[in-house]
Amino acid sequence: MNHILGRRFSPAAASALERIAEEVSVCMQCGTCAGSCPTAPAMDYTPRALMRLLQAGLFDEALRSRTIWMCTTCYTCTVRCPRDIHVTDILGRLRGIAIAEGYAETAGMTFNKAFLDVVRRYGRMFEPELLIRYHLRQEPLGILGAAPIGLALFQKGKISPLPERLPAEGLAQIRRIFEAVEARQKAAPAASSHA
Repeated sequence: MNHILGRRFSPAAASALERIAEEVSVCMQCGTCAGSCPTAPAMDYTPRALMRLLQAGLFDEALRSRTIWMCTTCYTCTVRCPRDIHVTDILGRLRGIAIAEGYAETAGMTFNKAFLDVVRRYGRMFEPELLIRYHLRQEPLGILGAAPIGLALFQKGKISPLPERLPAEGLAQIRRIFEAVEARQKAAPAASSHA
């Protein structure tokens, strides 16, 4: 285990966080990312503020933030960054580290996991199951509030009570993608420990 500012991180996480800190070290705090971000008002730290946390080595605070889960991956911040920092990709890597390091599950983390589980299962999104998976883990009674909207969408033919599945070949391809990512994630700690 590596210690960074008093927090214990696995060797793989510590190595990844050090690489992230190096990448954001060139951030000049111009605020272009924050001004461009459509979800910044809902974040506890704007992307600019999160970059500053990372520059200061406050990784624990960054990994506990809602910000990493609020990113819609629109890549506007990345495209507009005058220092060519890949902000969106950094937020994605922080999400992966937060999951791997066992940070408390936030609403964003629950949604992320539920979304990926549904896509893995059907090869595409099936909104009713996504809502059920999310609400069962975060707020079980919240599903009651979503029921009227779901019923209205069903009546208008916008959602189906049964999932639409990809053809077997397409579903197999999606599952291979998931397996390749998981294999890469498992190999990452071994690769960083030999470096």
